Amino acid sequence: MRFALLVALSHLRARRREAGISVITGVSIMGVTIGVTALIMVLAVMQGFEVDLRDKILGSNAHLVVLNQDGEFEQYQGVADTVQAVPGVVAAAPFVYYEVMIRSQWSAGGAVLKGIDPTRSGGVTDVVHNLDRGPDGPLQTEQERLALLGSLSSPPPAQAQDVDDTEVLPGIIIGREMAEHLAVTVGDRVHVINPIGGGSGPMGVPTPTVRPFRVAGIFYSGMYEYDTKWTYVAIGDAQSFLKMGDAATGIEARVADLDRVEPVADLVSQALPYPYYTRHWKNLNRNLFSALKLEKIVMGLILSLIVAVASLNIVGTLILIVVTRAREISILRAMGASKATVRLIFMLQGLIIGLVGTSVGTVLGLLGCEGLRLIEFPLDTDVYYLDTLPVVVEPHNVVIVALSAVLICFLATLYPASVAAGIDPVEGLRYE
Repeated sequence: MRFALLVALSHLRARRREAGISVITGVSIMGVTIGVTALIMVLAVMQGFEVDLRDKILGSNAHLVVLNQDGEFEQYQGVADTVQAVPGVVAAAPFVYYEVMIRSQWSAGGAVLKGIDPTRSGGVTDVVHNLDRGPDGPLQTEQERLALLGSLSSPPPAQAQDVDDTEVLPGIIIGREMAEHLAVTVGDRVHVINPIGGGSGPMGVPTPTVRPFRVAGIFYSGMYEYDTKWTYVAIGDAQSFLKMGDAATGIEARVADLDRVEPVADLVSQALPYPYYTRHWKNLNRNLFSALKLEKIVMGLILSLIVAVASLNIVGTLILIVVTRAREISILRAMGASKATVRLIFMLQGLIIGLVGTSVGTVLGLLGCEGLRLIEFPLDTDVYYLDTLPVVVEPHNVVIVALSAVLICFLATLYPASVAAGIDPVEGLRYE
């Protein structure tokens, strides 16, 4: 083994008259380096987008949802306490969910009305963290955000509120994009419309129910879909408007470990008998995250072609060495070196090229990821839901890339090594 390694290293250090071999060897190493660097950086950026998207989705939605086969159900506070007592559950809160229309003096649109428990929902979702503006302007501290949520049923007068509009109305929290669409701000009045809330009218046509709300706050989640559609009101106001009585749509919960949400969901199902059932973030967003995972795999395979092209350079380098060193190979065979030893020499040459290129590429890739993280490359927020390029380096991705690159380089050595091992020493020395 040591003999084969020494010969392999001597072959890679070509003599002056064979300087072309050294150049080709350097090009092969550079190709592997570029391929590994590109793979690590691209996968880190794609992982960053996936993690950030998951965090934003799970910030506005719960990790775990408990629903009832019969639809809305009463005694929801007891159910929420039961869910919160399950090991692995951090917090649980009841909620009301309904699709409505919302109208201001200037515009109208569809919306999702979500009734939340101001005292419990802050521990389940990021509704508190996402609050951006309140009655007195931008919200700077956690206490200000909690105070806004606590006064949601009866919000205090806002600075921008019309002095003649003194009617006490229940509060509603809307997204920044919806506020721009409706041309309203904190303190303004909006009307929430339930198209079928009034039952059937003449000729069986459903009649709507309309109720005024006052904009108590504006939130910003960073997800355009949520910022344009979602609204929050106190759960009692939602029940009153939707004529639900003392009932809730479901219970939402946050778990301690996102990756262990499935066993926690099983424990919740065991704690709550039929007709309750559970859904968690993995099956609620299965198609989205499956598409992201597939995209990352396909992108990795495409970028692996760079390493594959570099491995072709390794094949060419080794074949060139075999041609130029045929006499030396014949001498080694004549001195007693076996075919396995010759084959090992050329396999080690390719493996050394792969290891050097992979090592340098891994270091450059990690440095590039750190550079992107420090630079905070800006993105157009009108196109992307992020303002900077996200970078998340997953150690297992780096290991997979490195091992794959070395394996490709190793496989590229098999044919040239077989050619070298098949050289007949008599034929190699015939004309020497």
